Amino acid sequence: MNVKVLFHDRCFDGIASAVVFSRFYRERVNPRAEFAYAGLMHRAGRLFDEALFDGDENAIVDFKYSSSDRLTWWFDHHDSAFLSPEDEAHFRRDRSGKKFLDPSYKSCTKLVADI
Repeated sequence: MNVKVLFHDRCFDGIASAVVFSRFYRERVNPRAEFAYAGLMHRAGRLFDEALFDGDENAIVDFKYSSSDRLTWWFDHHDSAFLSPEDEAHFRRDRSGKKFLDPSYKSCTKLVADI
């Protein structure tokens, strides 16, 4: 099982969230999982290239939501988590139990750790 973890690059909370998510995944989901990581930066236009989601499972931590069908896991704590109302509606319809938003958390790392 190959897991791609996308995280907020050049951000301690983003990197720490990726580490804690990886540990969670190994301990609770699949101890044999292999991980690949890619940092994401905020930029104008499309934030996500579909080619980024090249794992068997794909996770985003501490970064905006993507409505890609390839996104498996998502954790964020920012009020500005969605690029559009459509993205938010897509998130709200999700019933996977693998996508989490809680703006009451000051740290995404803590959110991942508490799940």
